[in-house]
Parts: sequence; structure tokens; C-alpha cells
Amino acid sequence: MSRYDSFAPFYDHVVGPRGEVASLLIRLIKRYRRGARSVLELGCGSGSMLRDLSRQFATTGIDNSAAMLRIARRKAPRATVVLGDIVRFDLARQFDAVLCPFDTINHITRLADWRRVFRNAHRHLKPGGVFIFDVNTEYKMESYRSDPVTADVEPDVVSMVQVERLRRFRYVVLLKIFRRERGDVFRFSEMKLPELVVPTSTILRELSVYFKRVTLLDPDRRRPNAHTEELYFVCRDPR
Repeated sequence: MSRYDSFAPFYDHVVGPRGEVASLLIRLIKRYRRGARSVLELGCGSGSMLRDLSRQFATTGIDNSAAMLRIARRKAPRATVVLGDIVRFDLARQFDAVLCPFDTINHITRLADWRRVFRNAHRHLKPGGVFIFDVNTEYKMESYRSDPVTADVEPDVVSMVQVERLRRFRYVVLLKIFRRERGDVFRFSEMKLPELVVPTSTILRELSVYFKRVTLLDPDRRRPNAHTEELYFVCRDPR
């Protein structure tokens, strides 16, 4: 059972709408892999991205949470979803684009496993394909850590998020959910999500094994800088 199974009923509430991210990724795919027809999403979660992508591409998603995938099947019926670990999988086919959005890779807490994800992405790309993923930066995690608690209050669900630093580059996200069952009775759930931040220079070094060109993007700025919160890597020309 995945630790994310218990999170599945609350996931969409906590992360909110992701339409802007979907639009960005579609633009990047069309720019860097013209004529793309097939897309693989690593860590597809509840299927929000698959739903938008499947309107334009033949999409496949992989996730290690069966509960998330049950939601994804309803949300994105045209997509193919697979239960599996993005660190270790083999779909025996290749795609025009492989995506790993929403800082999914930060939740992999060993650099050796980041390397395995990069290798798997490369192995599942067609010649000329593109691998696109994003990471939470140290600046973002430190900014979140300085805030005592981030809360989102709705009539039937209250979510609270707190970030703690264990040591440099290693964090834990504490998620607390209060969900109304009836009247003034709420059910409490808590989840701890570890995150690893990897320096950009290290990521680029690891990617250079598999890709000849990597473009860095900050969706909020013209160029990435010390205040970038979400950094996108567009990896091209697979070796």
C-alpha cells in the first residue's frame, strides 16, 4: 500500500487546479517536440494532468498509489494508467515526451533513485523525444519553512501545511486534514511527506549522461535566478 493512498481523497483539494501547469507543459511539448503524439507522465496522481493532456495526445500515466489511479481513471478515461514505481518500471514502449511535473521527483529521497528516474525517462523516449520535469528549489522550501502554517479553509475540508527542515536539502512536509463527516464532527488525518532538494549543478551533471541539451525555465521569470521557486528542466537530444 502506498503512503499516498490515504492522501488520495484530499489530493485535489490540497493542490488545487493545475490548468496553468498543463497549458505550460503542452506549450513546451509542442515547442521542443513538434509533432508529438504520445506522452508518458511519471507520478500522475489523481489524473488532473492526464485529463488535459489526453485532449491532444495519446497519454499514459504511472503512479504507485492504487487509490490515486482509481480517481485518475474516472477523471481521464481516455488515458492509460499503470500501477508502478517511477524509479523502477519498464513499459516496453517509447513516447515522444516524458513528463514528471508537480515536484514529484523531490519526493524521491535518494540521489541514486533520481538517477534511476532519469535513466527510465531516457529509456522510454523515442529518438528526438523530450523529458520535462520540475523541482522545488531550496529557496522555495526555505520560504515555506519560514511560514508557521499555511491553511486552506473550505466548508467541509480544512487543510494545513507546515514545512520543517531536517538538515540542509532535506525537508518534511506535514499535511493535516480535517474533513467534515456530519454537522460539527470532523475526521482528522495527518501525513508526512519527505522531500529532497538537489542542487541544480548536480541535476545538470546527472542529466548530461543521457541528454545533450538541457534548458532551464522559470515560469514566473524571464530567467531562473536565486529567487526561483519552481525550476523546470527541458531535456532534449537523448544520447
